[in-house]
Amino acid sequence: MLTLRLLVVAVLLLPLSVAALAQTLPGTDPLTGNEDLAKGMVEGLHAYLDRELEASAAGRAAYWHRDLTDGARYEASVAPNRERLRRMIGVVDARAPVAMRLEADVQEGKAPAGLAGTGAGYKIYRVRWNVFRGVEGEGLLLVPNRPAHSDVVALPDCDAAPEQLAGLAQGVPKEAQFARRLAESGCRVLVPALIDRSATYSGNPAIAITNQPHREFLYRAAYEMGRHILGYEVQKVLAAVDWFQGAGKPADGPSRPLGVIGFGEGGLVALYSAALDTRIGAAAVSGCFAPRERMPREPIYRNVFGLLREFGDAEIACLVAPRPLIVEASRAPEIAGPPETGRRTAASGTLTAYSLAEVQSEFRRAVALTAHGSNLPGSSPKAARGNEFLGSGRQNVHLRGLGPL
Repeated sequence: MLTLRLLVVAVLLLPLSVAALAQTLPGTDPLTGNEDLAKGMVEGLHAYLDRELEASAAGRAAYWHRDLTDGARYEASVAPNRERLRRMIGVVDARAPVAMRLEADVQEGKAPAGLAGTGAGYKIYRVRWNVFRGVEGEGLLLVPNRPAHSDVVALPDCDAAPEQLAGLAQGVPKEAQFARRLAESGCRVLVPALIDRSATYSGNPAIAITNQPHREFLYRAAYEMGRHILGYEVQKVLAAVDWFQGAGKPADGPSRPLGVIGFGEGGLVALYSAALDTRIGAAAVSGCFAPRERMPREPIYRNVFGLLREFGDAEIACLVAPRPLIVEASRAPEIAGPPETGRRTAASGTLTAYSLAEVQSEFRRAVALTAHGSNLPGSSPKAARGNEFLGSGRQNVHLRGLGPL
């Protein structure tokens, strides 16, 4: 009987509930029109995200507390930012002691057996080195015939092979073969191979091969584990730095000065490597330094969760400071979209050349953040004097004109 009474009461109250719902709530208007509401919602989301993206640079200062009074204090003040960047790109796995496996003994003065090639005053060896479990680096090592004066990790764009950057194969203009040119000038140069943008192995041949670029295929799997394809490439470079500064250093002296240089995707890897490891004494990047706010239009493997809240390329340059960083405004790699072959599961995204104005804009932000502390919000006279630490009449970030790359 109780259940029946409750049912009768509910039926009697139903007209009152419908009438209440029919009334317009205070401060609202009835939903009218025949437009596609789902489409309107998506457009509204895009508009909101575009506004947030454009405003992200202005909000980054809240995450930075730079102390420009001296080098040690500056490094301490940006250490939390460096640690957050490390975690964002997944550089969190402990590297193993590096064993550089060579096809020939490349110690200076030893017999040059099993060479991959030779150049003007140097020899080229194929090498492989361990990073941590499941990850190895491979590439070429260019060793001068005379004792080297510096060590350099040279990174091509991911669609160029180390052999092309060393002049052993066609595909990179002679004037852009910076690995070869550095070796000719007396540097010992390691050229890692990067994961490329083709889709040859993106899938299971017994089921289907997708059109996801290799970088995207690995990005998707790494994301689930808090890792990133960019972080894995950086780890390869840092393992090479471990070797240069450890087992690979001269037997009769200290480690040599060490630098990184890269173009395109290799430029990003070089920039992030120098930002995370202060053992790298200098960095040069080409075809990659620009406002990072274009990230949503780029291939998904360029996406780093939470990055733009705290970092653009100018902020990454702050983590290289006060070590020198050279930015070359050159033509960046251009990609119209994912490969056309295979099952189409790749995310959309393009790479377009950065305009000179874009590069200059981000360059000016980097200079303002690293060399003009008195212009920063909340700076004090003491911080302004700190310009002597980062500047001393010089900038740590330098912009070169349009190059041949």
